[in-house]
Amino acid sequence: MAKDVDWIGFSEATVVTAVASAAGGLLVKLIDLPNVAMVYLLGVAFVASRRSKAAGVVASVLAVLAFDFFFVPPSGFSLLVADLQAFLTFLVMLVVSLLISTLATRVRKQSEVASFAAVQVQTEKARADLLSAVSHDLRTPLATIEGSASALMQQGELSEQSRQLAGSIVHDSRRLSRLVSNLLDMTRVQGRIELDADWYALDELVANAIMRTEPLFDQPITLLVQPETPLVWADGVLVEQVFVNLLENAARHAGQQAKVNVEIGRVGDMVEAVVTDNGPGLPTGAESKVFERFWGAPGMGAGLGLAICRAAVVAHGGTISARNVASGGARFAVALPTREVQNA
Repeated sequence: MAKDVDWIGFSEATVVTAVASAAGGLLVKLIDLPNVAMVYLLGVAFVASRRSKAAGVVASVLAVLAFDFFFVPPSGFSLLVADLQAFLTFLVMLVVSLLISTLATRVRKQSEVASFAAVQVQTEKARADLLSAVSHDLRTPLATIEGSASALMQQGELSEQSRQLAGSIVHDSRRLSRLVSNLLDMTRVQGRIELDADWYALDELVANAIMRTEPLFDQPITLLVQPETPLVWADGVLVEQVFVNLLENAARHAGQQAKVNVEIGRVGDMVEAVVTDNGPGLPTGAESKVFERFWGAPGMGAGLGLAICRAAVVAHGGTISARNVASGGARFAVALPTREVQNA
């Protein structure tokens, strides 16, 4: 699609050139010819600082032509150039005019980009602060609701229907608590992540995540670790949460009856952990999108857990990927470095 023509800029270039010519006519008897050229260059700089690059180029060409027509010997009011010196003045003026136009346009665009970036940063910070404040305020009433419903379930005189309703309250309040935790985690990873890193055996962190999520499944999660797998340089809390999110994701989409396997081994200078399930797998074309914030196919939730996984893994200098497996189900692979890395 062609860009709109800057007719206002072209008109301004014409008017500025006319004003510069009039000013030059008044000053030509007081100053020498090269200084008259400076008047035109000032006009070019004025147009270039306000309008498009095309308008700046037009102002440059008009300035050179007007200077040549009105002031360059032999007699003025002619485009002929009488001698080499005048020709050189003409040429230098054209080059300088074009340079001024190009540089002024570049500076203006950089200023616009910087201003836009500053607004984006402020907007993102305000959004993160709001999410953090709302999430913190939600945690206390959610804990109260969950605790009250759990206590209610312990009452022996409840009917079966009431017990099921209390169980639903506990289940949904826990689900909402996880969403709130994800919102808090997201506000953390959106900024600069300061890793509290140390050397860890990745299988120990994964085992902790399995202990936290295994009640979500009907059968045990299988953990296989290759011998002599090296340690990883990681923030233990963050990495454990990555695998909690991945396993909760498997429970949510593959179901509690799913069979989940985690295999850990060395791949080059990384340690890779692969989480697979035998569920329905990822929607077609979703492999490259599941880690985007707030992205979700129908029924896939708010799209925060996997976005947090990616941000945390990338902060470690690692990689994370997702794809379907031929036998059915989804496969998520997390690779973390075996070397010490700087905080991301």
